[in-house]
Amino acid sequence: MKRIVAIAALVLGVAAASVGAVSLHQVGNTGDDNDLLYLPNGRYLKIASLGHSALVADLVYLWSIQHYSDYEREDRFRYVEHVFGNVIAELDPGFTDAYSLGAMILSVEARDLPGALRLLDLGMERNPGDWILPYIAGWECFHAGEFGKASEYFAKASGIPGAPDLIARNRAGAVARSGDLGKAYRLWRELYEDPEIDDTTRAIAERQVREFHVRIDLKMIRGAVNAYHSRNGRWPAGIDVLVDEGLLPGLPRDPDGLPYVFNPATGNVDSSANRILGDR
Repeated sequence: MKRIVAIAALVLGVAAASVGAVSLHQVGNTGDDNDLLYLPNGRYLKIASLGHSALVADLVYLWSIQHYSDYEREDRFRYVEHVFGNVIAELDPGFTDAYSLGAMILSVEARDLPGALRLLDLGMERNPGDWILPYIAGWECFHAGEFGKASEYFAKASGIPGAPDLIARNRAGAVARSGDLGKAYRLWRELYEDPEIDDTTRAIAERQVREFHVRIDLKMIRGAVNAYHSRNGRWPAGIDVLVDEGLLPGLPRDPDGLPYVFNPATGNVDSSANRILGDR
């Protein structure tokens, strides 16, 4: 009986919106038929649902899956934010699947990352204790090459109680892809030293700490080598010369405490630690 009431309420809401000319979307303009589909804002549907707004949200959600899976509709990406943000989310603000599905349609199919993030941000605002939405936003940004934004969303997700440790790993990875090796190193080291992380994350963090230790050192040494070459027209005889010239603060050591290997004939520097080799 409750389901029948809710369905009737949805029909009444749609009919009321039609009378009020609240147009959502025009579909099926094939020349034979011009079918107008009307959906009012979720606030109005909530009133018409007679206390069954969550069920009405489910019904609209199921309709939206069918509607947006119709690849023959040329304009099917219109009003995605309205359907998922202003209708479904207003009916049931805690319906996190609506935000994630709407965002997926916008980012993957409509190529509208800003729209996807607006919808996910709305979901985060209404569900601050749910880590899945900022996690999804992080991956959307990551796949789009927006590594700085990705790291911010991953940081938000990882700070929510119950979030798995892998999100903190995703954050460190995004920071590394953004080019900030120093910050990536610090994040991996924090993970490695965290007594509460799982064993898998600790093992991964240990490897990453070693890798970024070497990458940071190699970048610094190569910069000093190139500076010496520009100044003197030749490669230095050794890394210690760079220290004497004030181009390095001291002799760096790899994670195993060994000196970096330098070839004065080519100016190449590398390390055997982690099998990371120079890429000159």
